[in-house]
Amino acid sequence: MRKPPATRFTVSLPDALMRTLDRLRVGRGYVNRSEFVRDLLRAELVREEWTEQRGETVGVLALVYDHDTRALADKLTDIQHHRYQTITAALHVHLDAHACLEVLALRGTPKQIRDVANRLLTVRGVHYGQLIPATSGKRLS
Repeated sequence: MRKPPATRFTVSLPDALMRTLDRLRVGRGYVNRSEFVRDLLRAELVREEWTEQRGETVGVLALVYDHDTRALADKLTDIQHHRYQTITAALHVHLDAHACLEVLALRGTPKQIRDVANRLLTVRGVHYGQLIPATSGKRLS
C-alpha cells in the first residue's frame, strides 16, 4: 500500500515549549516529532468531531465499582439493556474480591454516548468512571 503524499513544513517554537514537546514525545515512545505531531492533530480532530456532534461516532466507557453495593449490578445491567443500541460490547473484569472493572464500547451520536455514560457513571456504588471519546477514523486521514 502506497503512502499518501506528505507536505513538509517548518514550525518555530520557544525553547521551553520545544523541550516539552520532546519530553512528551520520548515519554510516549515516538521515534520522531512528525509522528507525535500527527497524533496530536488526530486527537484534536476527534475532539472536534465530538464538539460539533456530527453524526455517528464511538467511545469507550470504563467503570470501576463495588459489586457488593446493593442492587448495583442489576441497575447497571438494566441501564445497559435499555441502551443496547448504543452499547455494542462489554468486558467485565474482577479486580479483587469486591471491585469490578467494566469496559463498554459505545456507538451513536456524541449526545447518545454521553447520555448513556452519564446514566452509568452516576449510579450509587460506581467508584470511578471515564468516558473516552473515540472515532471511526473516517476524518483522520
